[in-house]
Amino acid sequence: MLVKLDDRLKAVADLVLPGKTAADIGTDHNYLPVFLVQNNICEHVIASDRADGPYRNAASLVKRLALEDKIKVRLGEGLEVLNPGEAATIIIAGMGGRLMIDILAAAPAILTAADRLVLQPQKDLPAVRCWLADHRWSIVKETMALDSGIYYTALAAEHGQMKLSQDEIDFGPCLIAEHPQLWIDYLQLRLEDIEQLVAKLAQHDSGEIRRRQQSLQQERKRIIDLLARATVDDK
Repeated sequence: MLVKLDDRLKAVADLVLPGKTAADIGTDHNYLPVFLVQNNICEHVIASDRADGPYRNAASLVKRLALEDKIKVRLGEGLEVLNPGEAATIIIAGMGGRLMIDILAAAPAILTAADRLVLQPQKDLPAVRCWLADHRWSIVKETMALDSGIYYTALAAEHGQMKLSQDEIDFGPCLIAEHPQLWIDYLQLRLEDIEQLVAKLAQHDSGEIRRRQQSLQQERKRIIDLLARATVDDK
């Protein structure tokens, strides 16, 4: 049985350092570790989950595919399942950004010994970018995926200094620099949503609504500017 990944997880797999051990924290169904091994991206992967059900499912899949010598499944909270230096790439995907930050912050020794973080927060992505910058991690790659009508951003970070502008915090330093088509599509969709919301708010009048309108108009201008810069760069 060869495992195939959806576009969301494939974007994560593409950022894993090849030829080195990876750890998938919160592995759930364990498809990503199996994919990494079956496609010779990693010879060994550590897969962990804090819930007993997903842990048992992951272990069962590994046993069914006879991959026990390549994938180690562990039950535990966050990065406590790892020893320092055990994994070159630490993968955390499929959870909120705030929880992701809590997991990272709780294990400084594990992070110090890792080479790369591969993160795909489901929300609060700007907060994750800020945390990385504040803790001496530099974003080296960002990629987007469109899966079941939802846009996902995955990023890879390595040790280093990083200073981010507000645009880079909100929209991604690598995405701004490379402006891939999916990112442009996402910005255009966000722009449409803002314009529809502004039109709805125009039917009401209060101090709070006016402040919300002002905030939306500012975001609208930022997105228009980013799209214009991307267009100029492509010429």
